[in-house]
Amino acid sequence: MRLSGRRVLVVGASSGVGRATGLAAAAEGARVAFAARRLDRLEVAAAEAGRDAIAIECDVADEVACQAMVARAVDHLGGLDAVVYAPGIAVFKGLADLETAEWRQVLDVNLLGATAVARAAISHLESTRGKAVFVTSISIDDQPPRASCAPYVVSKIALEALVRAWQGEHHKVGFTTVAMGDTITEFSAGQDPTVIGPIIQRWVQEGYLYGQVMEADAIADQIVGALASPATVRRIAITPPFGDVDVAEVSPG
Repeated sequence: MRLSGRRVLVVGASSGVGRATGLAAAAEGARVAFAARRLDRLEVAAAEAGRDAIAIECDVADEVACQAMVARAVDHLGGLDAVVYAPGIAVFKGLADLETAEWRQVLDVNLLGATAVARAAISHLESTRGKAVFVTSISIDDQPPRASCAPYVVSKIALEALVRAWQGEHHKVGFTTVAMGDTITEFSAGQDPTVIGPIIQRWVQEGYLYGQVMEADAIADQIVGALASPATVRRIAITPPFGDVDVAEVSPG
């Protein structure tokens, strides 16, 4: 029970990596607040997790909603020892076809929502010398960047820089980024095959994909490990198909 008694807020917890992380944290003894937009799914996850877990509806693109979400989690859990930020959306279009509104949509969720949640939670995490984990992607290391995926890649590159900036200003909190490899989630499975099919085929031809993907549980296991570690794990990169892990840097807690 590596997280026994810990109070953990998981954002983006209605499906995919977020949901898997919330359930894995509860299985390790944590009390978990599951937060996302789809309340019905959150309630199912919270019931499955047990341990007095709570479901909190929140749109991370709304800063006021992020503040209310953190306040409710703190009130229910009696404090906060960790936050996991897992939301991620993408628009699959070439740069010449992308509209400004589509860029804003992705940046609002993948980047600005992350800093809104961090801002709302930072005082609570500092009081407990807690941890904050943000899910990014190994796609940010692809050169050149994957075609037709620019808003997602740019937002995740910026998220890595954002987390370093938060760490630089708030030394009492352990900040970690988890760069996940290509993973089977509802997000990827729900794309229009007539749109995403040719794009994935191009990625394969350019050497970015080899038909190897991971399950969300593999990412969740590494996130829980980072939360349980007595040290602050700065960055974890996880590659398919078996979740091979590269820990870029570890500093004393």
